[in-house]
Amino acid sequence: GFFSPLAGDAQRNAGAAAPVKFSLNGFKGMDIFAAGYPASRQVVCATGAPLSALATATAAGGSTLTYDPTTDQYGWVWKTSPAWRNTCREFVVGLDDGTVHPIRFSFN
Repeated sequence: GFFSPLAGDAQRNAGAAAPVKFSLNGFKGMDIFAAGYPASRQVVCATGAPLSALATATAAGGSTLTYDPTTDQYGWVWKTSPAWRNTCREFVVGLDDGTVHPIRFSFN
């Protein structure tokens, strides 16, 4: 699952880097993302219905995927856009095992 600061329906500042932390119940290697992932799209805030197609997310500041064995958490820092202010987005982690893991949150 996802961990703070993106756990649940979190609010983020549009344009700020968004650290994404998640666990896969153990180390699964560093080549875990499926092609085109992580990704995001705009959604309706109240329902989560998609308003746009999924687009590959960009890492902030050239960051890369990390893994912390003491917390059993992967980390990746997402570069968000100031244009996303007052919108909601779904961030989706797609893994090479075919599973997808979405999380929805709003931008202020």
